Amino acid sequence: MGMHENRSNGTNGDFVVMNFYQEPHELRKQGDLTRASSAPAYTKAEGDADWEGGFENSFGQASNAFKVFSDEYMTGRRTGFTTVGDGRVATGDNSNVSATAFEAHDIDSGGSVRRTIPGA
Repeated sequence: MGMHENRSNGTNGDFVVMNFYQEPHELRKQGDLTRASSAPAYTKAEGDADWEGGFENSFGQASNAFKVFSDEYMTGRRTGFTTVGDGRVATGDNSNVSATAFEAHDIDSGGSVRRTIPGA
């Protein structure tokens, strides 16, 4: 069945999800894909150590003012990309937890239905 959405146009032009079906294996698959998408963010967070290390040799001591600004920028860049990667890993983990919760709830609810049917 997978994930299906029927959308209709709301009163103010927004789309409203009418039906939403989610299979646990699809949630796990999407979680794995989301977790894997964190790798490029972590790679970008690493920066270019060769460029940073050889900056003064390449551009001279006069460029030190720019280097100070560049270091601050790179620190913010590392923090930002690491936050993106961490968010993607957390989203993937939440997908797996949600899939397990859906399955447990289905089993518990199915048992409740069987207990309400006479003779079952």
